[in-house]
Amino acid sequence: MKSRFWIVLALCALVTTACNLPNQTTDTPLSTSLTDTPPATLSTPTLIPIETLLARATATFVPTATPRLAIAAPIDQPVNCRYGPSTAYAIVGALELGGQAEIVGKNIDVTWWVVKNPSDPSTYCWLAASVIDAVGNLDALPVVAAPPAQVSNIQIRIAPPSLNVACTAFPQYVTVNADITVNGPTTVAFRWETSEGESISADALLFLETGSQSAFIYYKIISAKDYWIQVHILAPNDTTSRAIFKATCVP
Repeated sequence: MKSRFWIVLALCALVTTACNLPNQTTDTPLSTSLTDTPPATLSTPTLIPIETLLARATATFVPTATPRLAIAAPIDQPVNCRYGPSTAYAIVGALELGGQAEIVGKNIDVTWWVVKNPSDPSTYCWLAASVIDAVGNLDALPVVAAPPAQVSNIQIRIAPPSLNVACTAFPQYVTVNADITVNGPTTVAFRWETSEGESISADALLFLETGSQSAFIYYKIISAKDYWIQVHILAPNDTTSRAIFKATCVP
């Protein structure tokens, strides 16, 4: 009986000891790795959907190129600028050394350029291509015909400029000269007209180049009074020039 008692007591002691042993696997906390966690100070970028990017407006390039002007400059000395494309035309301007002129046209064989007159930009004149440098959009320039030459000046002279004769001395004669100037090759058609209603001597003068020629008439004065006489240019341009003279007499 006693032996059974001690056996049971020994078993209880063993059970009690086993219950009080520490549990090594449950009391030790697991370590947590921080390498995949981003730092609190870093911001996470916001992803923009591809549809949003495609919908944004983009700048459109529109070309605004302007054709270059054509420019003329003297090669090594001042150049005359003429009324037409030939040395037969009058000089109406000049392009000085170091100056420039805008080219606006050319003749058919590109031996002369039409430019804005360097001496008067409101007008045009012609430069010989052989004595200038031309740069710019030359191929686009229009072909321009030579301008028709015109009468540019008329001077009338009467000799004598006045008469003072005896009243019985009429008729008297005076010489009337007209110096007619043109700015290029042309034919000038003209006639004389007087204060007496006369139209005298329709005639013509041939000009091979710029310059002046004279025409004259003898005009008969039949009494003492004031007179005028004019030359009327009929072609190439309609124009007139008039002179006034006085005839007086003494009894």
